[in-house]
Amino acid sequence: MISEEFCNHHFVDNVCQNCGIMLNYDLAYTNDYSNNCPKIAIGKNSIIDNLEGIPIEVISRAKANISKKQDYSGKKIRNDAKHTFIEIYSAYLDCGFSDFNPQSLAQKLKLSRKDVNWCLKMTSGTSLISNYLDESFNYASIVILSPIAYIDDICKKNGIEKYIEEIKQLTEDILEKKDILYSSRPEYIACAIVKKFCDKNGISLKCFSKVNKMSDNALKKSISDIKEFF
Repeated sequence: MISEEFCNHHFVDNVCQNCGIMLNYDLAYTNDYSNNCPKIAIGKNSIIDNLEGIPIEVISRAKANISKKQDYSGKKIRNDAKHTFIEIYSAYLDCGFSDFNPQSLAQKLKLSRKDVNWCLKMTSGTSLISNYLDESFNYASIVILSPIAYIDDICKKNGIEKYIEEIKQLTEDILEKKDILYSSRPEYIACAIVKKFCDKNGISLKCFSKVNKMSDNALKKSISDIKEFF
């Protein structure tokens, strides 16, 4: 194999076919040459490198996991939003961060709920097609967020912070009596509980559906799931 120092690099999928050097960049070639070597225009970094608000320990673990998978399979992990979600998700769990919010990560990567469901199936090993062939690999456990995790944010966005603890306790009581609600979309159930709590106590909420980015029909459906508690 040619030494990196003297190689006239020929990159395919960011891997030089002559010397084997790897780059985590999107590359664009020009027709200009300098010292018999093609000029390379460095584009954007990998999606992982562009994510903001992710702990450095998580980023490092994700990159280490990616390298391990690529070494084992001989195939490169795709640099797209869905595979980035899978790797960051797994790395968060590996690092043991208790404040990990998959929904926040999905929003950063602009993934739809369908995309997230696909990612979770792949990550947990419940997909019909495995994404990893190493029998020693441990699939990640699925993180199920409680509606309680959304109460703080909902109350702050709607200017009712002083009721946070009361609504959290109410939400906890409801979930204990009807744990099937965990299988529903947690932020919608949280919104429904907040809305019914405010209606019951005469607390005015303006443009509630719009502020919380959900349709009126979705809110009505979620309210019907918890109406017996009000």
